[in-house]
Amino acid sequence: MSYLPNILVVDDNETYLLYLEIILYEIHANIIKADSAVKALELTKDVDLTLAIIDVQMPVMNGFELASELNSVRTDNKIPIIFLTAATPSDEKVMKGYEAGAVDFIIKPLNKSILISKVNVFLELFRQKQRIIEKTEKLRVSETQLLQAKKQLEQVNQHLINAIEEERTNISYKVHDELGQSMTALKMDLNWVRQNLHEKESLERKLDRMIISVNEVIKKVQRISVEMHPGILDDLGLVAAIEWYCKDFEERTAIPCNLTLEETEEDMTSINLSLFRILQEAMTNVIRHSKATSVSIELINLKNEVIMMISDNGIGIPAMILTSPKSFGIMSMRQRAAQCGGFIDFSNVPGNGLIIEIRIPKKQINYEDSNC
Repeated sequence: MSYLPNILVVDDNETYLLYLEIILYEIHANIIKADSAVKALELTKDVDLTLAIIDVQMPVMNGFELASELNSVRTDNKIPIIFLTAATPSDEKVMKGYEAGAVDFIIKPLNKSILISKVNVFLELFRQKQRIIEKTEKLRVSETQLLQAKKQLEQVNQHLINAIEEERTNISYKVHDELGQSMTALKMDLNWVRQNLHEKESLERKLDRMIISVNEVIKKVQRISVEMHPGILDDLGLVAAIEWYCKDFEERTAIPCNLTLEETEEDMTSINLSLFRILQEAMTNVIRHSKATSVSIELINLKNEVIMMISDNGIGIPAMILTSPKSFGIMSMRQRAAQCGGFIDFSNVPGNGLIIEIRIPKKQINYEDSNC
């Protein structure tokens, strides 16, 4: 952040010191005045000086000695010094002044325009330095943010890999445990049928049971397929998909769902999918973490946006979890909403659980490109 430059003005003549202050009045800088070298050192201890204007002839410690003392403790950032002198300095004094940090000599009486123009040169150098510092700081912050984003992206990527592997494992178990066993039983029944074709009554009973088994297998295939991609969402819309999902959720968890749903438009496929996936993630959190005994879902279809409210009566979510880069479920919900140009808000209500509000604008630039 930029701040006012500090200019030190030192002269043992109080009248001349006041004159210098009047000359520099319109300069946009912080003027530090001192009527002696000792006082100047006291006032500028630990102060970052942009420029010093010092009278050469002063008692106890002259201007050259003061300049040397000021710059002796500033190894990296020497102070440019304009010396004021009553007469043209000798070559020896000029060399002594430059060794002490002089950048110029001005002979008294002062010319206001000359002094201000010289001071403005150093102020411009100060402003350029400040701009460089600010740009460097912004670059440093951007680099830090980029590294954090990269780390977070790596974590998300690893989470996605783990989630995909977990989903594949779940599907594999379901296929093996549910479909595999059912198909093995059907194979055994078919072998029995082949060996007992002459027993008509037994054969009919066996075929009836086999038809029931086949119907159960079909239902299992349909359920697994729906879990992978809810076809009902494409065929009947978001409201029907939410109703179906919540009915299944109640059967699996015994947690009642209170629904207040307004139909959405047919051409909102991407938005509907995003809202449905957010709902799935939210309901998964209800099962795993919330300790809720009821859930309410409200879908509001406005002219320019769709709002979905998901609330429960559980324990809520700690603030540190809501902001943690490792909360991948919450991060996924945020990303789903953001990809559609919307936002999601999580509000803990003391004694009443959690409220999740999702707002997504209907106007999308391109549904296919929005990746909603």
